[in-house]
Amino acid sequence: MKFIITFRSKSLLITAAMILALSIQISAAAGDHGTNGTNETYYSVSEISEKLYNRKPKQYDASFAISPDAVLYKLKQKEKITLVDVRNPGDFARLHIPGSLNIPLYAVKTKVFLKSFAIVLINAGFHYSPLAAECRKLKDRGFNVFILDGGLPVWKRNGGRIGGDLFALAEMQAVSPHVFFQEKDFENTLVIDIAPLQTELSRQLIPYSRHIPVSAEPSIWLRKLNRIIAGHKNQPFLSVLVFNDTGDGYDQAHKIFAGLDVNISYLQSGAAGYKRYLEDLLLSWLPRDSRIKTNRKCKSCVEKIEENIITEIHK
Repeated sequence: MKFIITFRSKSLLITAAMILALSIQISAAAGDHGTNGTNETYYSVSEISEKLYNRKPKQYDASFAISPDAVLYKLKQKEKITLVDVRNPGDFARLHIPGSLNIPLYAVKTKVFLKSFAIVLINAGFHYSPLAAECRKLKDRGFNVFILDGGLPVWKRNGGRIGGDLFALAEMQAVSPHVFFQEKDFENTLVIDIAPLQTELSRQLIPYSRHIPVSAEPSIWLRKLNRIIAGHKNQPFLSVLVFNDTGDGYDQAHKIFAGLDVNISYLQSGAAGYKRYLEDLLLSWLPRDSRIKTNRKCKSCVEKIEENIITEIHK
């Protein structure tokens, strides 16, 4: 069995492959498993589920972060600094910082003239992992490069000029399940479940989230959230991702968040949408008739399956 792989990073491939095991909901321990008439059994391994759902803690390189205040100061001092907005041209045309350049992230390395400047990469905030990965490569090529901490929403909140459709700022706060999946391991992301009651689905899919139901008394809710944020205050690229069961009814939370000095984002379609994303990702990566196989007598089925997954990916 071979995977046909295009346009994905190796790390995402391994994680996606782990997702594939989740759809075959068969418990070997309980004897509820299927066979193909031989000694082989098809397993859905709960341990792999845990590795998928749980956070594998990562940290961003703090040296890449630059605050909006620091950028504004450098611009005021007329230092040689260039703002590079790496969003797609449509989003850039709709809203951007006056004087910034719109260059795709992959193309920045081809702009040799930028080596004469300090470069600040700009996006909508939250989705920092592609920028951080490219920063490392650009540094190796001799570029002096940073990432705007907080993206465009925090730039605007800190007094930076911005031109275009300001309604686009609110839309930037919506985070797709795909983007969240890419960012979930980074500890700069504080994940808050604001549903009235925390469901089993939420606990399973996002076990590292904090449950703070939106209260009728906003001050109580804010006090709880601020206590959590205080423990991460000096962390670069700090973001708060809010979700509930379905992704509906974020309006009340949005009003409460208005005064917070931190980047707030909302998970599109909530926990239910995130579950659908994982299911769709599973189907997109494995042929329908493919299975993850291991021998029934294997002492450590989890390790065997992981070994098989990684071996297949590297073929």
